[in-house]
Amino acid sequence: MDTTQRNLLWAVRDRSNRQAWVDFYSIYAPMVSGFVRRMGLPNADADDATQEIMLAAQAALEKGAYKPEKGKFRAWLFGVARNQARLAHRARRRPSRAQMIASDSSINPLAQLEDPHAEADRLIWEQEWRYALLGEALNHLRCELPDKEYQAFIRYGVNCRPVEQVADELGLSSSSVYVYKSRVVQALRKWTEQFEQE
Repeated sequence: MDTTQRNLLWAVRDRSNRQAWVDFYSIYAPMVSGFVRRMGLPNADADDATQEIMLAAQAALEKGAYKPEKGKFRAWLFGVARNQARLAHRARRRPSRAQMIASDSSINPLAQLEDPHAEADRLIWEQEWRYALLGEALNHLRCELPDKEYQAFIRYGVNCRPVEQVADELGLSSSSVYVYKSRVVQALRKWTEQFEQE
């Protein structure tokens, strides 16, 4: 997998590069899916919206619609995902005549004001970004780390099991469990920083 976001975003523009699409999808689809679900879409609609957002993002990258000099990719993808989630919400309910009129910003001056939910949506998006990136980093590091080191981190650092219990299960000393957790946390930081570098 490409180790930086920039390399991946460049590679996914080439439709014949299947591995780039797989890597792109494995990182961004869980984030998009979590986000649209937290925006209130039921599972079936969220799955459809996720597919549409991912395909739209790939097509936009292919056409050069995303401009790195204008901002980070995740901020751009947030706009795409948020708009798609709103469209899916609107499609699920049949609007009344009043709602149809209110949705026309040229008629309704209130529609031109800042959305009061925008900041909450951004916070949800940032959380989902962190979750997805950490999940991808863990998947990547699982192949790189010795099994006992990885297992010590998961059992103690993620599942919050007592250090003595983890040490007994893995045949380690308690101090080794602490050391392994620290090493994996450092490796996670390094991987995510390297991926996010612009």
